[in-house]
Amino acid sequence: MDTEENRLEHDEPESHSGSTLTGQLSCLQCRSRKLRCDRKRPHCDRCVKQNELCSYPGSKQRALGRRKTVRELEERIAPVMDPGMSDAPQESANQLISLGLFEQLPPFEVIDELTALYFQNIHAGAPMLHQASYAASLRLPPHMRPPMCLQYIVMASAAATSATHRHLSEPFYQRARVYAEADELKGQGEIFTTVAHVQSWCLISGYECHVYAMFTRASTSLCRAVRIAQMLKMHQLDIQEPESLHSGLPKPRNVIEAEERRRTWWVVFLADRYLTSTTGWPSLIDERHIQTNLPSTEESFAAGADETTGALSKGLQELEQGQSTSISSLAIRILAANELLHVLDHSSRQSEDDRPDDTQSGPFWRRQRQIDADLSTLIIFLPEKLHLSRNPRSLDAILVHVSTNMATIHLHRTALGVIQRHSLNPRLAVQSQERLHPAAEGILAVFRAAGDGISTAIRNPILSFAAYMAATVFLDDHFQALGQGQSQQSEANLDFLANILLFFGKSSSLVRANAFQLAADMKRTGYDASMMDKVMPLFATSGAPASEILMPRSKGLPMVFCPALTSMPTPLDGGAFSFPVGSGFQGYDTSNISIPLSDDLITGFNTLGGGTMPTMLEGNAPNGLISQLVMEPGDFTI
Repeated sequence: MDTEENRLEHDEPESHSGSTLTGQLSCLQCRSRKLRCDRKRPHCDRCVKQNELCSYPGSKQRALGRRKTVRELEERIAPVMDPGMSDAPQESANQLISLGLFEQLPPFEVIDELTALYFQNIHAGAPMLHQASYAASLRLPPHMRPPMCLQYIVMASAAATSATHRHLSEPFYQRARVYAEADELKGQGEIFTTVAHVQSWCLISGYECHVYAMFTRASTSLCRAVRIAQMLKMHQLDIQEPESLHSGLPKPRNVIEAEERRRTWWVVFLADRYLTSTTGWPSLIDERHIQTNLPSTEESFAAGADETTGALSKGLQELEQGQSTSISSLAIRILAANELLHVLDHSSRQSEDDRPDDTQSGPFWRRQRQIDADLSTLIIFLPEKLHLSRNPRSLDAILVHVSTNMATIHLHRTALGVIQRHSLNPRLAVQSQERLHPAAEGILAVFRAAGDGISTAIRNPILSFAAYMAATVFLDDHFQALGQGQSQQSEANLDFLANILLFFGKSSSLVRANAFQLAADMKRTGYDASMMDKVMPLFATSGAPASEILMPRSKGLPMVFCPALTSMPTPLDGGAFSFPVGSGFQGYDTSNISIPLSDDLITGFNTLGGGTMPTMLEGNAPNGLISQLVMEPGDFTI
């Protein structure tokens, strides 16, 4: 390749007579490539050989100062293009241009405000990002900042909690997904298999679940987070093996990075447990494969202090041995969520091989007693920092109490069903029945103690399900105590929880669904028909017509609760059906049916032509706390 000086020399005018200035210059194509040009007219030989369009300049222009400018730019680009660096930083430095979006990032003051809102309103639910480190990383050079997908989903999640910035939430969420999906198509997979992408997909899943109740989309997003985390062996961060055999992530640079990886894994674990509990789908994570220690305390994480923690399998044992002060609140939340899943797995594994008729040594009853003992351990040995009287608005305290009491209700309702089905000793039924009311009161205590602080926590679907579960216990208790003249307290508790669902149902489709289910139970049992009149305007104001209810096949319904009935409901006079309180509706078919919202719908759904009845719960639905999915906006009407 010619130097600049040689090229300019070649462009000097020739001395032969009759030549013009343009005939003495190299063609534009040769000049742009710094190649020797024979200057033949009308086309030089090189352009003819390469079959390129050959054109000549109209005048000679000297490159005054051009070489110096190019050299300076090349020197400035050289950190970015260092061959010793991986492809990931180089790609992230130019993400905006490479995607062709060309959007303008918000001003730094807006980014800082949304970042602060994230750690104020969202971090407690998914405490995996180190606040100081993350905030500082936003001021680093572009290739050293967090991936764009993580930056956008952090801002989207924060904006969703702010009236001032709520209009930014949806576009930022959309951008987060675009960047996360685009990263999957880059390189050989090294671009998107990072801890930051695990965090991004986990937060994207949480946004889809909490903001829109899009369980189908949230589940697929969470699947990405789980699989990337497993690729990086984040489930084995504390495995005892030679470092040469431990592929995945490089050694952490400091205590903060090590703990952030650990916490990221456990936040993904929690999301898997909660999503499994609410949908009934099989969990994505098998706890038997986990060799990552439980997270440290929030104080140690924030300060970057090293703290020794134990394994998941030994968490309950440490609590029982009085070591609760050394176990973080997040770790106890993990233990409670795991026990909730154990209950759901236990209830779904009922079979003759479990010998449910053998109350002494049958596998079913052995599991029942072990889970009950584990739940009692969580409740009895709960550290003082998680007592509602000390921290009524702590999200850890709220979720621990809610999870353990929900698990207790589900466990003993399962037991009552087995006792009734196999005509077992009535004393067992009395024991289980006596456990239901205290568990429901435990959930009620959470809502009473938290006050208006529950407005943030109720974004988690577990909270609205818990309110419904406790309400159905009080509804049952009301009728049992009615004959004894002692139903006033249960009535007050039921009304309180009904009002909670009505109030927060104004802004949440998932809470509205639980409010509708409770209103249907209350009207059908004859307790109170007025709640249905209060619920229906909520659907009208949310944009869905209150004149009809649509039952689409396989798309999911906004009616939630399980366990499903083990047999068909008993026909009443006139062809209507009766349903046990708290069991949801169950019928014969889930065909696409649109029927008027009438008293027949509320009191038990009369059979329709051909033996078809619209259903709230499929007969073979999974045994989650909900058996159908709340559909995405625009997919259903009520």
